[in-house]
Amino acid sequence: MHSLQLVSNNLDTKIHPINQKLLDHARLAAMEEILNGGLLEQGVTKIAYCLENMLEASLCQVVLYASHNHSFRPMGTTTSHFNPLLRSCISHYFPQNHIDDDGESLKKSMLISADLNQSDAWASLRDSATEHGIQANWTLPIVCSAGVVTGLISVFFNNTKMPTNENLAILQQGARTLAALITHAKTKTLDLRKHLSLHQQLDLRQNALNDSNDLLKKALAQRTEVQSQLLELENMAALGTMMSSLTHEMNTPIGVAITAASFLHDVQQIVLKKLQEEQLKKSELVSYFNDAAEASIIIERNLSRADELIKTFKQLSIDQHSQDQRSFNLCEYVFEVLLSLKPRLKAMPLKFCIDIPAELKISSNAGAVSQLLINLIMNSAQHAFPKNTMGHIIIKAHLNQLENNQQHIQLDYYDNGIGMSKETIENIYKPFFTLARESGGSGLGMHICNNIVMKVLRGHIDCHSMPGKGVHFSLNFPV
Repeated sequence: MHSLQLVSNNLDTKIHPINQKLLDHARLAAMEEILNGGLLEQGVTKIAYCLENMLEASLCQVVLYASHNHSFRPMGTTTSHFNPLLRSCISHYFPQNHIDDDGESLKKSMLISADLNQSDAWASLRDSATEHGIQANWTLPIVCSAGVVTGLISVFFNNTKMPTNENLAILQQGARTLAALITHAKTKTLDLRKHLSLHQQLDLRQNALNDSNDLLKKALAQRTEVQSQLLELENMAALGTMMSSLTHEMNTPIGVAITAASFLHDVQQIVLKKLQEEQLKKSELVSYFNDAAEASIIIERNLSRADELIKTFKQLSIDQHSQDQRSFNLCEYVFEVLLSLKPRLKAMPLKFCIDIPAELKISSNAGAVSQLLINLIMNSAQHAFPKNTMGHIIIKAHLNQLENNQQHIQLDYYDNGIGMSKETIENIYKPFFTLARESGGSGLGMHICNNIVMKVLRGHIDCHSMPGKGVHFSLNFPV
């Protein structure tokens, strides 16, 4: 008797509740695997293992069918040891005998070989099947909801076995579950390909934009040299970058203190020599004491200012809010700043006009205010005036009373120098931006001013200028 039978693929047999529960559990586990981003093969393997255990088979193998070239691809539980037999089955048995041009016969039939030794279809594969201990095979198609054959389930047994109606119903339900998994995976793959294509287009556009940005950055040489430092300093996020700013600013008070000390030492040597030679006049002695007193004040103030600078930068690096406030007379304090800068401005023909009420007292960060004024004044002295040109600097301030009873200081700084272009104004607060790099400019001064006003004094600063029209810095901060 020939054991190969074509069985209808439209059985209506109920499955035992326990078996149905096992199938439902496997289906849910497989769908969860796919929905969670797992591979199709992982979901297929769960169904194949379930069918293998329920049917007491030695192997339940799923193969996917590619209709464009009539080929099969094994999935799931097959092993390298079993591959030769499976490839033989696929290449000699399924395509040659059971798939016509439209696949209709494959869709409608289960292929049952209850005893391979009695099957003519397995004649050429019998030795290979015997070598692997295979004596029976059940096969049915996996057909998706659109009616397209997407693969096969092939169950192998190591003993002869004729399926019951429930066995066939279980196999049918497994095939429907696999069809749903494969359809979902294909839909997901198409979606992923669409997303990938979109991402590739975005990447191409981004690459083109990056190329354009690179060309622009190359045109701005001073930006490309320090791109990483710019980002760090603009965000004030790196302590090392903050320390480079501190070093830059500490040069001012320390340099002034050193200059004053050197001047004091020279005067002392002159007076001592005249005293030893008994040529010292009273007027010269008085002049010496005056110079010594002034130099001592300058040294003390600038060393104190250096200490305030350290505290200011420490506060900026930790919480960017200064809490070191005190009450001081603003007009007197501005004159103290000018006095401390006297040695550095001695060779520069500058005139200052201070328009601040003599009685104006404010409560603020004195170190931050002095540092701010020093940066503005030295920036003008170094960049605003051509050599041997008389320069005028005006510093104005007045107190504003707001509606909420909060008081703000309006501080205006003017010079009548060469002014700045629109491009320079747009970049003036960026770290390391300078038009005087050849003469030693580092470009940190105005960047520090901006951070002092915004971070320490909690105010804002605006710059107004035109080429040849000088500069006006308008500062406003609460007191």
